[in-house]
Amino acid sequence: MRMMFFILILSCQALAEPKTLKVAVNIGPPWAFYQEGTGVTGIDVEIIRHILTSLGYETEFHLLGYSRLIKEFNEGKYDVASPAAFAAENGHLTQRYLPFHDVAVSLKKHKHRIDTIADLKGKNVIAYQFARSVLGDEFAGAVTDANYLEVAERELQLTLLVNDRTDLVIDERRLLSYIMQQHYPNQKLAIHPIFANKSYGAIIKDKYLQQQFDKELLNIQANGVYQKILSKWP
Repeated sequence: MRMMFFILILSCQALAEPKTLKVAVNIGPPWAFYQEGTGVTGIDVEIIRHILTSLGYETEFHLLGYSRLIKEFNEGKYDVASPAAFAAENGHLTQRYLPFHDVAVSLKKHKHRIDTIADLKGKNVIAYQFARSVLGDEFAGAVTDANYLEVAERELQLTLLVNDRTDLVIDERRLLSYIMQQHYPNQKLAIHPIFANKSYGAIIKDKYLQQQFDKELLNIQANGVYQKILSKWP
C-alpha cells in the first residue's frame, strides 16, 4: 500500500513538471544568437520562448546553421525549428510571424547601382545557404557559379565584403545591419531592396502543439507583446 502511494506521488510530480521542448533556431543576430550573461536570445528566440512558456513548456534552444537545422529537424532531433523556409513530412508549419526582408548590400564607397535582381549579373555575390531556392528563379538566373557563393557564417559574409572579396552580400536586412554595427561601425553600407518582403514561421513536430502555438501567437500580437519584442532589435 505504501509502495503504491509512493508511486502515485512520483506520478503526480512527473505530471506537474513542465515538459522541455528542444528548439532549433538559425544562428544570426538579432534573430537568434548567444549573448554573454543572457544566453540564447534574439527576436525569434524570445517570441518562441514567450509562446511556449505561456503554454506551460520549458524550452531548450540550439543555435544551428540552416542546412544542419533542416537536416536534424527532419531526423526528429528537435520539437520545433525556425525559421521554416522548408516543408517537412514530419512537421507542421505555424502561422508566419518573422518579418524578414532580404536585401542586397554593398559598400557605399563603391557606388554600385543595383535597382533590380537583373543588376546582379556580372557581380560577385555572396548569399546565405539555400538562397537560390528561397529567392526564386529570377535570382537563380542572375547569379552564376563562377561569381556566386553561399556562406552560412554571416560575420564571414561581411568580412569578405569589407575586404573587397565580393561586390555584394545578400541576406536579411536587420541581420546585416546588426552585424555591421557590431563589427564594422565605421563602414557604410548601401542597401539595395530588390527582393519582396517575406515572412516566415516555425515548424513543429506535433500538430496539436502547432495549433496551440498559433493561438498564442494571435494573443501576443493582440496584447502588444509581439511588437515589444520586435522593437528591442529594430
